[in-house]
Amino acid sequence: MVTSLKKGSFEMYKLGYACVLLSFMLVGCGGGGTGETAPANQETPPAQDLSAVKTSLNAIAETGVVDSSFFGIPESLEQAGKPELAEEAKKLGSMTNPNQVKDAAKKLADKL
Repeated sequence: MVTSLKKGSFEMYKLGYACVLLSFMLVGCGGGGTGETAPANQETPPAQDLSAVKTSLNAIAETGVVDSSFFGIPESLEQAGKPELAEEAKKLGSMTNPNQVKDAAKKLADKL
């Protein structure tokens, strides 16, 4: 009789465990969020005013020197949704030859 009681307790334990698992599967254990998700088709970022970037690039094109005015240009281009121009700007930032800098900065400014 004692063995049947232990066997019954074990069966109840398994049943309780299965109920807990089933409830977690049905309800979930989320963080209490609103349940809203981001839309699948996110819109492109709004067009940013890149006139300051263009002015900086024109100044670099005149001097042939990549100075502090270059800081943030690649990031601004990425945020404006122009990753290919951001890559060009990164290449410009690594140039040291003044003639190459002038040409690259002028081409990049003209693309804006």
